[in-house]
Amino acid sequence: MIASMPARKRHRKAEEHRDPIVRFAEALKRTELREQKERERQAEAKEAAKRAAVHAEDLRLAKVELEQSIAKVKAARAARSGIAEADQLWQIAKARVIELETGTPPKWAAASHENGDDDDNSDDARSD
Repeated sequence: MIASMPARKRHRKAEEHRDPIVRFAEALKRTELREQKERERQAEAKEAAKRAAVHAEDLRLAKVELEQSIAKVKAARAARSGIAEADQLWQIAKARVIELETGTPPKWAAASHENGDDDDNSDDARSD
């Protein structure tokens, strides 16, 4: 004997009985929203690509500056003159490259900045 099971009635949605013009208008609105979201996504992607290109160029320039500072350190050590200044320029360039590559400045660069080793602040004090 088969056990009685509750009947599963599938009710039709009320949407199917609406006016076709109303359904068409709603479909147009949904399409417009979808297209607007796609345009926004494309604009965001374009902006992200632009930011990435600027970041890549900044990183490239920072690496060039680092290479130049390394050459200055080598020249200063060979001449046994200006080593401290060359090392300081190297540290600044290296900190910039690390910051661009990782997104955060190295701890040793932040520590030297907090200790007042920043040349910009000392130049301002001298010009007064």
